[in-house]
Amino acid sequence: MSGVDKILLAAGGTGGHMFPAGALAEQLKEAGYDVHLATDKRGMAYVSNLTPMELHQLPAATVYGGGLLALPLRVITLILSLLASLILIIRLRPKVIIGFGGYPSFGPVIAGILLRSQVLVHEQNAVLGRVNKLAANLGAYVATSFKDTANIPAAAAQKLRRTGNPLRPAILKAAEGGYRYLASARAFELLVFGGSQGASILAETVPQALALLSTEKKRRLRVVHQVRQPEMREALDAYAAEGVYSEIRDFFNDLPIRMRRAHLMIARSGASTVAEATALGVPSIFVPLPGSLDQDQAHNVRQLVKRGGAMVINQKDLTAKSLAAEIEKLMDDEMRLQRLSDKARKFAELDATGRLFRYVDGLAQKRPVQVDKPKEDKNG
Repeated sequence: MSGVDKILLAAGGTGGHMFPAGALAEQLKEAGYDVHLATDKRGMAYVSNLTPMELHQLPAATVYGGGLLALPLRVITLILSLLASLILIIRLRPKVIIGFGGYPSFGPVIAGILLRSQVLVHEQNAVLGRVNKLAANLGAYVATSFKDTANIPAAAAQKLRRTGNPLRPAILKAAEGGYRYLASARAFELLVFGGSQGASILAETVPQALALLSTEKKRRLRVVHQVRQPEMREALDAYAAEGVYSEIRDFFNDLPIRMRRAHLMIARSGASTVAEATALGVPSIFVPLPGSLDQDQAHNVRQLVKRGGAMVINQKDLTAKSLAAEIEKLMDDEMRLQRLSDKARKFAELDATGRLFRYVDGLAQKRPVQVDKPKEDKNG
């Protein structure tokens, strides 16, 4: 294989798109590929946490949300993204273009299809997103993270492989240790994580729930909470008023280590969060983001919860009282936490990056695509 073969990744917006792209980039670089990343302004905030590669910032926008008045500007932005992507691809001539979903991937993926390049889209969620569905209908190859991903077009069946969701190396390293057993005399480590965009409902409800616990349990708690900047002062004051030890930031660069140490995590159920929680065996209470067009976060944890690998509380049912009751029961039940951890780890796909790499490498080298099945598929 020539060391100058180029691969173009397209991702942005959130860590859920950027971290899988970064994980794949690392393996591609190790194999000798020249890796480029096309992203948007929001995606640029994550690049310091990824393996170094050539960066190309593109305009990006969604046609959903913002109201009718904003629609013309958003459409113009998408057209500009497409034009910029056409120029970029003609200049780079990448062997394969991989889109990781979201509107930052729209321009490179559609431009690649128009230029008859090899285009592969990876879907992190259990529901195929709009950009990926459009690409699949136009002939792109498809890689999925979940078994029975919804909204897959019939036309894509022959070009589809399930790879799992690539995990960043820091998660794989942390996963080597397994879940930390909880001793009754040990501090109880609680991680609260609302995803890369935060979750106001968790910033409000979790401190209220912990206030309802006994003084003894409050003293045992060690809370690590990711909170958006505008909500940080209120959350700090709420924890301080109850004498609960807390560490609060708007972004944790060492989140894999924090997850590894947690005895319990309360989080949104974005695809990467779910994949990382299963890899680490973190007992989790998921609160899916409501109101999304595809309800993808609810689908992401459906099978995991069904098989006893996590708990879910729908946001409409999330109250301080209900959450406090669950936390209190779990703090007193070491065996239940261990069962949640053991069952979660059965869903882990630790070689997802390798499978996606083999898919991309096969396309780049024009070889028959040989992607081994994830263990869940092998076990039926």
